Amino acid sequence: MKEVSIIIPAFKRVGQTLKTLDLLFLSNGLDEEFMVEIIVSDDSLDNKLKDAIQKKFGDKIVYSQPNKKGIASSKNNGAKIARFPILIFCDSDMEVEKDTVLNTITALEKHKTAGAIGGQVIWRTGPKDGEHDRPRKEDRMITVDKTTYTEAIYSRYIATYRDVFLEVGGYDEVVFNMRGEGSDLSVRYWRAGYPLVFDESLIVHHVHEVEGGIIRGVAHPEWGIAKDLLILSYKYDISDDKYKNFVGTVIANFEKFGPEGYYRIVEGIGKNLDFICKVKPIIDDNKAKMKAQYDFKFLEIFSDKNLFERCLKAADKKLQNSRKNIF
Repeated sequence: MKEVSIIIPAFKRVGQTLKTLDLLFLSNGLDEEFMVEIIVSDDSLDNKLKDAIQKKFGDKIVYSQPNKKGIASSKNNGAKIARFPILIFCDSDMEVEKDTVLNTITALEKHKTAGAIGGQVIWRTGPKDGEHDRPRKEDRMITVDKTTYTEAIYSRYIATYRDVFLEVGGYDEVVFNMRGEGSDLSVRYWRAGYPLVFDESLIVHHVHEVEGGIIRGVAHPEWGIAKDLLILSYKYDISDDKYKNFVGTVIANFEKFGPEGYYRIVEGIGKNLDFICKVKPIIDDNKAKMKAQYDFKFLEIFSDKNLFERCLKAADKKLQNSRKNIF
């Protein structure tokens, strides 16, 4: 029987978190084809969520609080205490379908070169109800030997191997602790030789009308996007105009503002300038120590065909140890 640790990073959202947990426990195949431990890593400032979880689920849930506040810290905290070799990170505003977890395990078994895997994220409620949150039109994917690779998995719902996650260092708790953690982890997976795979059989629903959403709760989310794109381009040395997909991603995020989009980028960098200056020495130190097996750039994985093919050729063998006692 497969063993899976499901990690729910949580902040408030009492009602929605309980529903997210309910749906996970209704998963097809649970206790028949796989067993789970569900870890709630709670970043809330009070005990409301803790009390509600313990009242409804008792010891069926592993409840924990990270030592450091932040979404990346919460996820890392869950991974560190997880007992099982397969990790699934599922945000507390995600609702799985009955076959989602089982399909996730099946997809990991099928895709021997997948270091991590994600799927369809569909909006539930809100102005885009029923539309895709991910993948979007700017998310590049390519299919090789019946496996579809993607350049990034933006958190929400992602499955991986615990040893691989820890090997690459987990989520960045310093620079991307409040947002952008999936983008940064994605490029580090590719650079370490662990490809990211998209499988359409994995379906989760992203609930829009819920309290505590970081992006939905701020007036100008584009400011944070501008900051993240600047940092990612600097950290992974995207410094000239040959990286067309990165340029396209910037356009996709800011073209909706029309000519004002240029100003929104500058404004976002200005609003986050103190933070950017604070973390630059840390990023510089990380860059100096960074040992990448493949020199992939953020969102430019498929731009270097030779590097991409070399990575895929070695990935199956590289992942054998992670998979041998699971499948």
